[in-house]
Amino acid sequence: MSVRRALVVVGLIVLVGLALFLPAAGRFLVVADTPEQADAIVVLAGSYPDRVFEAVELYRQGLAPRILLCREVENSGYRRAAELGVNIPRPSDINRAVAEQLGVPASAVEVLDRFGDSTYSEAEAVIDEALRRGYHTILLVTSKYHSRRAAAIYRFLAAGHVKFIMRPARDDDFQSEGWWRDRISTRRLIIEYQKMLHFQLIDRWGLSPAATPAAAVGAG
Repeated sequence: MSVRRALVVVGLIVLVGLALFLPAAGRFLVVADTPEQADAIVVLAGSYPDRVFEAVELYRQGLAPRILLCREVENSGYRRAAELGVNIPRPSDINRAVAEQLGVPASAVEVLDRFGDSTYSEAEAVIDEALRRGYHTILLVTSKYHSRRAAAIYRFLAAGHVKFIMRPARDDDFQSEGWWRDRISTRRLIIEYQKMLHFQLIDRWGLSPAATPAAAVGAG
């Protein structure tokens, strides 16, 4: 085989490999479990209103009696606005308003008091609250690209005490099949893989998965 022909063959192999790997890398990030009856629908902070749209659809299907909205960390801008007497709606407030405008009763939508500054700490807060309320199953709504890491973190920390069913927001614009052609999707994919690696190598060893549930059960 000539050098030129060998290079062509290698090039074709590389192209086929990329054609198979690139879409798979995007699809791998998305976890979509089959919906089932749950005690509540929890909407993670970080993106709106796409996530709450998914929560409302699940609520309309009668899969859970209430929607719990995670609260965002307030930055210095929000604190300064409060000092100045300026009322700025928080993303969780906007999500609540969206849910109510779409027909969810105000009594069925709640913003959780606690918040986390990362998926890991947010999961601790959600699991503590679920155990305090005696919830056994939760429909967990987040963005497509975030669903696999969120599933890993929540299930690791819950240690079987609470069942989490992942529901990625269908209106999320992450392009899992062609992420490399979309700048925002590419950025999200790269960052998400970095965070997944950090969780697997560092975060998950910082806390025993049984510690959070046991503490909550003992307190409640």
